[in-house]
Amino acid sequence: MHTFFLGIGFGLVTSAILALAAVAVSLQLSVTNFINFAYGDYLTLAAYLAWSFTRAGIPLWLAIVFSGVLTGAIAVIIHILVFRRFMRRSVRPVTLLIAGLGVSFIVQDAMVIIWGTEPQRFTTTLGSARQVGPFLLTPGDMIIILTGAILLLGLHMLLAYTKFGKALRATSNNLDLAQASGINVERVTSITWFLVGVLTVAPAVALVLESGTLDPTTGFDELFVIFGAVILGGVGRPYGAMLGALVVGLSTEVAGMYLNAGYKSSIAFALVIILLMFRPSGLLSAAGKTS
Repeated sequence: MHTFFLGIGFGLVTSAILALAAVAVSLQLSVTNFINFAYGDYLTLAAYLAWSFTRAGIPLWLAIVFSGVLTGAIAVIIHILVFRRFMRRSVRPVTLLIAGLGVSFIVQDAMVIIWGTEPQRFTTTLGSARQVGPFLLTPGDMIIILTGAILLLGLHMLLAYTKFGKALRATSNNLDLAQASGINVERVTSITWFLVGVLTVAPAVALVLESGTLDPTTGFDELFVIFGAVILGGVGRPYGAMLGALVVGLSTEVAGMYLNAGYKSSIAFALVIILLMFRPSGLLSAAGKTS
């Protein structure tokens, strides 16, 4: 039982990281209706920017804020220069998929040119593990869980109680109807891309702190786990993405406590496949993409 609770503790940390990333992907999916394979590289870029700011002597929390804003701006610029042009022409989803892969390779190569391929590390550490109830967590782990909870709560408030949140839900549910109702769909989409970038930096930095190293493929290596959480929760449903992240995160880490750590992702994906057999549209399949 002690081993099980250790896995649950580690799973909560993994779930917090995964939930923020999955929600960002789900938000983007809800208004654009295509999977952006460059998202993993946005994660890596956000981490590199935060690392660079800390190297310049900026405190980590402020580096996260700066890199979040910068990553958000870059995401909007890429959307305007690349994705929006294709979307205006109503191209097939596979075309946007290829465009996303192209952006992924470009961003990844740009990071290699700027920062090289040598693995990097933050000077900040998560601290020593301590007993917290039945769990074994570091102070950094607890900060990651708390930060994830606060950001997800803030996102819920934004979606549920603001004019932008209502506009995003309307755009997500029916883009043509939203446009006919006077909603500036392009502005909503651009703001959503900015939010995607902002939400990316926290899981990016947490992921690097947990894994210990940062290299140009860090984010891309996690991409399919993130997509697994998004699909399990329900494509384009941010709240579903949170639930999917919790299931994937807990199952991954609990499996890793009992099996070879190299198999834990396979176990998690097997669980995702089994659950999708019973819930093909995801765990949250109520009407409305942002439900």
